[in-house]
Amino acid sequence: FKANKIGMDKLKRKEPCLILMNHCCFLDLEIASSVLYPKTINIVTTTDAFVDKAWLMRQLGCIPINKFSTNPQVVKECIRLVKKKNSSILMYPEAGYSFDGTATTMASTIGKFVKMLNVPLVTIITHGAFLRQPLYNNLRKRKIKVTADVEYVLSPEEIQKLILDNIEHDL
Repeated sequence: FKANKIGMDKLKRKEPCLILMNHCCFLDLEIASSVLYPKTINIVTTTDAFVDKAWLMRQLGCIPINKFSTNPQVVKECIRLVKKKNSSILMYPEAGYSFDGTATTMASTIGKFVKMLNVPLVTIITHGAFLRQPLYNNLRKRKIKVTADVEYVLSPEEIQKLILDNIEHDL
């Protein structure tokens, strides 16, 4: 695994951020943890991941949400974690694993969420992760090179200057 960090020197070590990541396979969390270490991260996670392991998921810092929904309580919790706990928020805005390795449409409200948090926006885009462990192959691992582009996309000041449509378009 190799990470290509782009502009990440702009992000202060203890500064919270919003991380948007494509969702390709079970390696995604391991990749995010390794490239963001030692940042404290809370992960917006679908409620189906909490089945029979809710206690564990909460201990890992997961925030439950229903897929494809806008939940004011989750937004409030993310704002609280960023402002009061100085924690970063990791989201997979596609709301699920890719079934064919291609990106899916993101929720139209993502720009509004980015503006509400008002923290730096970072993206993690993986390459090869889907082919390493595809869903159609019963999640058997293959020997495939996996890389990730970790990019500091927008500062809080840049976010506040942009209109919502521009934020969503840039993602």
